Amino acid sequence: MQDDRYPDALLWRWRSMPDGADIVRAFFSKNKERRILVYRRKDGTYSFADQTLEFDEYEREYWWRGTGNELSFYDSEESVLADIAFLLGGMTETAQTK
Repeated sequence: MQDDRYPDALLWRWRSMPDGADIVRAFFSKNKERRILVYRRKDGTYSFADQTLEFDEYEREYWWRGTGNELSFYDSEESVLADIAFLLGGMTETAQTK
C-alpha cells in the first residue's frame, strides 16, 4: 500500500539544490520521511544528498534537512551508489513524476 501523506511537490522540493544539478536517482524510506537523492552537477560529476523531513514551527511547513555533500565528487552514478550502499538499507527507489 502506498503512503500518500506527502504530495509529490513536497517529496521533490529541494531548495538548496546545487545550481544546474539534476536528480538522477531517488530513494525514500517507507514512511517517506527520509530520502537520499543522487544528483549530477552541470559539470558532469555526481554526488548525493541524505535528508530528513522536518516540520518548521516558525514557517509552519515541512522542509528537507540534511547534507547535500557539496564537496563530494564522483565520476559516475555507479560510484556514488557503491559508496552509499550501506545508507540504502530499507529504502525504496522512486521515480520522479512531473
